[in-house]
Amino acid sequence: MLDILKKKSRKSLTIRAIISIVVVIGLLALTKFAVFDVITGPAELDVTADPEQYEGKYVTIEVENFLTDYVEHTTTTTNTKTGSKSTSVDGNSYIVFNAVDDYENNSSIWYYYSIYMKKSQKNELYDLIDDTWNYWGDETNTVAPPATLKVTGTWTKLESQLERYYKETLTEMGIEESSYDVVYLYTIDTAKIGGQSVVFFWVCMAAALLLLIYFIVNVVGIFSNRYAGKINTYLHNNPSVSLAAIEADFAQAHPIGKNTWVGRKWTVYVEGPKANILANRDLVWGYYFKQTGKYSVSQLRVFNMAKKMISINLSEDEAHEALKYYAEEQPHMIVGYTKELETSFQKNFTEFLNLKYNPAINAEQADPYFGNNTSF
Repeated sequence: MLDILKKKSRKSLTIRAIISIVVVIGLLALTKFAVFDVITGPAELDVTADPEQYEGKYVTIEVENFLTDYVEHTTTTTNTKTGSKSTSVDGNSYIVFNAVDDYENNSSIWYYYSIYMKKSQKNELYDLIDDTWNYWGDETNTVAPPATLKVTGTWTKLESQLERYYKETLTEMGIEESSYDVVYLYTIDTAKIGGQSVVFFWVCMAAALLLLIYFIVNVVGIFSNRYAGKINTYLHNNPSVSLAAIEADFAQAHPIGKNTWVGRKWTVYVEGPKANILANRDLVWGYYFKQTGKYSVSQLRVFNMAKKMISINLSEDEAHEALKYYAEEQPHMIVGYTKELETSFQKNFTEFLNLKYNPAINAEQADPYFGNNTSF
């Protein structure tokens, strides 16, 4: 018996482990595995290096100079009830540059690129733009250079529309690509990590972490005996019952579907990775329950002396097969459903027990071989 239950449990745990790790990999792929860049820290962006080597990577840089903003990013939402539209500002894209000294030619090379910053930083960026223009337009050498701003985000190639606005703005400012003006068609997107919004990225990572833990738990479960936990608990609570007796009953039990066995004394079924056991003597009522629609279910429902409902997922044919064996071998059980039975069960349990359970118990006590039922 235990070997069969272990095999069933391991199959369920293996399927769960595979599904969970596949979803974890999918979430990591969806975010371009950027979590590893976040864990190790963003790469320091070297503006003198090939910009393609940073594409899609999580980077950081001290931005030195701020030319202008060139695009305002907005989101328009439509009220589904009224059809009215509202627009909100998310942030702005700015043209910035870092100047690298060229000592051989007694000059400097300006590397231009774009950054996206959220709207809450707009005033700060405008101040830095003013400071940049004041510094480079100063002929007295008395104006301090603008403060640098550490910007961290994803180094992303400009989309076609942004690229067009970016180039147009540079042209309007008289800036053309040359050996001393290097124009990168990239932006540091501070609103995204791994190509996804920051919030969605962290939601994905939180889900991936939980699924990874779930994967580990299932893998550990494959090599443990947790599947038999409820059976061991039952044996502990019923010291007069031996595992050998349960196994003997299981060997003669009626298999129902793939995961349920209805014996004379016990019903054993596997739900997920765990085996469950019910003492048939404690069962007072059983019937088939079906619900269609969005939350469809097909179940065998049995109730014990504590009025607790136990639901076992079975097809209609399987459930009726199990109920047939209960009707034949458990004379104390009521099999089938009527509204009157439910009312009696809920409002007058003693009356309900007097329908079959109590008479069968009394008959068994008077004649241990009553109905040839060895479950009593």
